[in-house]
Amino acid sequence: MLKVEKRLTDEELVERIKDGDANCLDMLVKYHLPRVHSRIHNLVPESDVDDVTQDVFVCLMDSISTFEGRSTFSTWFHKITMNKVADYHRKTAKRKEEFNEEEVLCIINPWEEMDNELAIEQILKSIPARYREILLLRHSEDMSFSEIADKLGLSYEATRSRYRRALILVRKRVRDRKKKLDIAN
Repeated sequence: MLKVEKRLTDEELVERIKDGDANCLDMLVKYHLPRVHSRIHNLVPESDVDDVTQDVFVCLMDSISTFEGRSTFSTWFHKITMNKVADYHRKTAKRKEEFNEEEVLCIINPWEEMDNELAIEQILKSIPARYREILLLRHSEDMSFSEIADKLGLSYEATRSRYRRALILVRKRVRDRKKKLDIAN
């Protein structure tokens, strides 16, 4: 008879890590790495995704002993991830020049049609993080509004409201982009 082992919960893994079990840390990282990498991929430029992902997991290893279980591990770890993304954007904002190459290229080459995925990615990166995050959780991670509310520490109603505002903002950016391309043509 085949013996099937049940995956330990994140909280169980954390307790074992605190007791010195390094294998559990490996299991925790392997389990969360694809999801974290995917989320970060949607929040920072491609060239910096691996560095920010590494920062998240270094922070996890440094601070796992402080996890007290007052929230779920996934909520606590989500906060670490979003803090590292925010840190990245604060650092790059300080170095950012007023000259935005992407906008200039769009104006110089308006006749080139953009791939839909690239256009959506650029629009998502142009909206505030709180809206981008809720759209990604809803559509990339296929989470329900209840799950999103739980993860972000919001009420169900606030989650739905933020989602509606995010959709309105994205629609406006799509219309603005279309107008900009139409004017250039």
